[in-house]
Amino acid sequence: MKIIGHTITEKEADLFCERIFCLAQARPRLREILKLDSDPKHSPLAQKIAKQLVLGKLIVVDNNKNDVFFFREDKSHEFTDVTLLADETPELEIHLYNNRNGKELGPISLLKLYYLLPKLNLEEFSLWHTGIEDFVNLAELKIRVIGS
Repeated sequence: MKIIGHTITEKEADLFCERIFCLAQARPRLREILKLDSDPKHSPLAQKIAKQLVLGKLIVVDNNKNDVFFFREDKSHEFTDVTLLADETPELEIHLYNNRNGKELGPISLLKLYYLLPKLNLEEFSLWHTGIEDFVNLAELKIRVIGS
């Protein structure tokens, strides 16, 4: 009898890839804005901000007051002269590592990751992409990024 490990649906794969993309874009900006010398995963404030970004919240950084807060709709009148500019979208370099046989797959695109995810036992694979320090187990990453 084979025990089936953690898997992911196509809908979850879509959300997972969307959030990975969002976090990958946010990571360098978080380092810059919060003046971090290390990966933002080591900063509780950066983690809190990243979680809100993944949920689609707008983050406001007031460099004059050295303050970071989440934009609230009832405060929109305070930001009438703000223009949001799109930043250059970085190309993500993604690698998968099979913990079972030691083989690495990559670089692969985010689109290829989306198609591969529903076919993988998440416990057997780890993921690395541009901007993070080490490979992270896919089952653990799924829980962190989209929940259980």
